[in-house]
Amino acid sequence: MRSTQLLEPLYICLKESLLSEPAIFADETPLKVIKVEKTTSYVWVYCCGSDRLSEKTNAFLYDYHNSRAAQCAIDFVDGYQGYLHVDGYKAFELTEAKLVVCLAHIRRKFVDAKMIQAKSRTGKVDLALNLIGKLYGVEAN
Repeated sequence: MRSTQLLEPLYICLKESLLSEPAIFADETPLKVIKVEKTTSYVWVYCCGSDRLSEKTNAFLYDYHNSRAAQCAIDFVDGYQGYLHVDGYKAFELTEAKLVVCLAHIRRKFVDAKMIQAKSRTGKVDLALNLIGKLYGVEAN
C-alpha cells in the first residue's frame, strides 16, 4: 500500500497528460483474481500515441476494477471531449468523448456474416471485407 501512495502523484500526472491528447484508446479485459468476492475483475487500459516506440507521447495506464460497469469508464475519462477509440462497448457511449469505433471489431462482424452467407454467393459482405482489406493495405504502407 505504501508504494501506491508514493506512485499516486506520478499516476495522476500521466493521466492528466493522457487526457490532454486529442485521441486516446480504451479497452477493458477480464482478469481472474485469487481470493476476491467476484470471480472476474477487469483491467481497463487507456493509451495514447502510435505503435512506434520512438514516439514521446506514448502512454499506457491501467485502471483495475472488480466490475465492468459503465461508471468505471465514465470516472476515468471524466470531462474528456477528444476522440476515444473503442471496441463498441456501450459504456463508452455514456462519456463526453467523441467515439471512434475499432475497424478490427467492425471487420469481425462482417466475417461472422460471411460465415452465414452461402459459400457460392458473393454479396455486400464480400464488398465490405474487400474495402476493409484495402484500408489495411493503405495502413501497411
